[in-house]
Amino acid sequence: MGTPTATAPPGHLPSPYVRPRGEFRDWCGRRYTVGASARELTGHSRGFLVGRAALAVAGVGVLQFGYGAAVPVLVAAHGWSLPQALLPLLVWTLFQGGSAVPIARLRGRGVLRPDRAVTAGALLCAAALLALGLAQRPEWAVAGYGVLGGIGAGLVYHSCVHLASVWYPERPATHAGPVSGAFALGSVPAAAGALLLDPSALAPACTALAAAVGALGLVCGRHLPQPPPRWWPPRTDPRSWALRGRAEPLASFDHSPAQAWRSGALSALHAIVALAGAAALLDLAVLPAFLLHFSHSPPAVAAVMAVLVAASGLGRIAAGRWSARAGRRRILVGVLLAGAVAQFGLLAAGSAGSAAALVCFAVPAGVGGGSCYPLTRTLAMDFFGARDSTDIRGLVYSAKGVGGLLGVGGAAALLAAFPAWGYAPAFCAAGVAALAAAVVAARLRRPLPVRTIPL
Repeated sequence: MGTPTATAPPGHLPSPYVRPRGEFRDWCGRRYTVGASARELTGHSRGFLVGRAALAVAGVGVLQFGYGAAVPVLVAAHGWSLPQALLPLLVWTLFQGGSAVPIARLRGRGVLRPDRAVTAGALLCAAALLALGLAQRPEWAVAGYGVLGGIGAGLVYHSCVHLASVWYPERPATHAGPVSGAFALGSVPAAAGALLLDPSALAPACTALAAAVGALGLVCGRHLPQPPPRWWPPRTDPRSWALRGRAEPLASFDHSPAQAWRSGALSALHAIVALAGAAALLDLAVLPAFLLHFSHSPPAVAAVMAVLVAASGLGRIAAGRWSARAGRRRILVGVLLAGAVAQFGLLAAGSAGSAAALVCFAVPAGVGGGSCYPLTRTLAMDFFGARDSTDIRGLVYSAKGVGGLLGVGGAAALLAAFPAWGYAPAFCAAGVAALAAAVVAARLRRPLPVRTIPL
């Protein structure tokens, strides 16, 4: 069961009925520091800290999940074309996804504390919303919303999801999922309300939303410490935890990022996030304009978008609990297949004018696009270990930027080239991308724990 390196007399193992304290190693050599609780370290329970992180994430999620609903309002208020209105979101996804690795490395070097990251990120997001409401030219919106907002949302999202994982090392997927889910769930009112907004009220609405996002970030980011390195909660023996049976076993050794990439599994996870993210981001960006083009009423479109965004958030939360019982790869393949079918269903139902069918297909589309991120994040830890998991999970998430190029950029290109019938190819391409992600996920294999001996 491993040998404790502190607190136990030589030749004696601590009783299983006594809380272990000190530094321990499990059967694979992983180290754990068991000692003070979260309340002893910070003055608050770890649930309180993670709850504040979830609130901060809920505030900035509106920049992704509310933008598509605001696209028709931007077109009417600023006189932009639909492809021009999609450009700020395209740049936003590049910076929000691409910031994962730099933020992880700065945090690992002690340069970027979570509280500072959340505060700075929320203020940048507030500035981005102001730019979106006041910018008359798309270039200014790209610089203000796309660049500043993407970096700001990345600072908040990546810092808070990481915080949930390190405060709950024994159940990282179960507790990081709700923080990731808050990213979508906090945006449900904005995703629905933006479609009912008068174009003349765009600037005041963005100003009010910017004030709310900035204030929430300042309050929630005030005290968000992270635990000491290799911290483990005192109520759980890490050696027994490491021996516990699981649907998805722990990694047999800790991979470096280079070893993870050479294994082939990291590149497969990268492809899954890029392909599934392309479908999910296309839905958020294009679905409102597509439904309005086919004469659906704004309240009906608002209901569909609210269901889509809520399903994305709830899917992220449920993914951790489902996967712990049934296996992460199996759940990942299932939700991606459901999301692929939903893309063709959204196209058919939207063209036919069936609001009820749209709501039904919005559920699997949201779940498939949302649950991909926490599942691939946890699979990366399962496959490659915890030592360099922050960098590796950042590499996996950074593929979201590629998904933005494929989904939002591809849709903008199709609509610019074929304005009359560009929606149908866009949703068909999204369905094919989600299906390809499911095929890659089905072929995903755990890296071999041993190296072959050259002959």
